[in-house]
Amino acid sequence: MDWKALIQAIVWLFLILDPLGNLPLFIAATQNQSSFERRRTFSLATLTAFVLLVIFMLSGMTVLNLFRVTLADLQIAGGLLLLIIAIRIVLFGHWGVEEAPHTSFVPLACPLLAGPGAITATLVLQATYGLLTTTLAVIASFLVTWLILMFGEKFFQILGKTGSMVLAQVMALLLATIAVQFIRSGITSVWQSM
Repeated sequence: MDWKALIQAIVWLFLILDPLGNLPLFIAATQNQSSFERRRTFSLATLTAFVLLVIFMLSGMTVLNLFRVTLADLQIAGGLLLLIIAIRIVLFGHWGVEEAPHTSFVPLACPLLAGPGAITATLVLQATYGLLTTTLAVIASFLVTWLILMFGEKFFQILGKTGSMVLAQVMALLLATIAVQFIRSGITSVWQSM
């Protein structure tokens, strides 16, 4: 087990899931719910997002191989997608969800948690580090995400809306560096194969 790769994969996924940055949207989406209902909604959203990522992790490479998509292609495309998401968060404070839904946990699960960035990153991590490391990284990052959401009200009170937005932008900057690394690795692989 490569512990450095595992820690790197966990950090990458955590930054992409961005539970602290998404916290204001999660709180707004459940503003009419009691604390118990809110925790239930957050738990369902986290579980749904986790299952979606596991499905993509187990079947995604098969689909990509069917279309003859290489790891380098995935790294470049995924890196560009993550870079766009990071830029939108830095410039606009969010990556695309304009308005939070009222009560449904599905939009919270996908696209907020298991969105295109998380799916792409999971596939790239699996192709780069293997199934075991990626599985452990997905489990660990979702456990941390779930814990943050379970204590979301307290986190939100401590950080406030402005603090959450600032934290989201700092995490978006780190996400942009990961995106550039994906792109660079993909281009290097393509260059070496020529």
